[in-house]
Amino acid sequence: FFQSGSLPSEWNFTQIWQSLVRCKPAIGKLKCNVHSSWINDSSFCGGAWILRNHIGDVSYHARDAFFPRVNRIASELSCILWSLCSLRDMRFSSCEVWMDFHAAWEAISNPLAWPKYRSQTTKIWQVVRVMREVSFHLFSPKVNVLAKEIPYSVTRDGRLTSYLELGGPAWLQECIEWDKRLGD
Repeated sequence: FFQSGSLPSEWNFTQIWQSLVRCKPAIGKLKCNVHSSWINDSSFCGGAWILRNHIGDVSYHARDAFFPRVNRIASELSCILWSLCSLRDMRFSSCEVWMDFHAAWEAISNPLAWPKYRSQTTKIWQVVRVMREVSFHLFSPKVNVLAKEIPYSVTRDGRLTSYLELGGPAWLQECIEWDKRLGD
């Protein structure tokens, strides 16, 4: 991330940690963390997204189960497409999409270099054009705890029922509040 000795002297560990843990969107922008849980090419995949404002308050979150995908990249791209379609259908026109899987981010950022996933990336970009203002961001898998736990309930616990809910999941409320405090 940083080379030794390259940090500005005014930075401290807390500032660096906060920038790694939760990058706040600009005032008035929304941040959507996405994650899919993939086990193998013959098991259901789980997907989740959680939408927060610039303060860190959760507006919505959703979970879904997907038919088996050939690999984790295909699973993650399916999850991103589903999350964007959900947000579009809810009439959101802009958001920052944050993911923790580098290969999926690369496939979206440079679709020509990933021809195997062209169908999925084309669909993603079609939704982005309708929404108008969407940006894709990559961050550490270690800090995507909120979006990770929800799809694991599909692959780990066999919960195949999809849902969309106002606010965050009650069973992750403590984690949501902790994450929000880190951003202050």
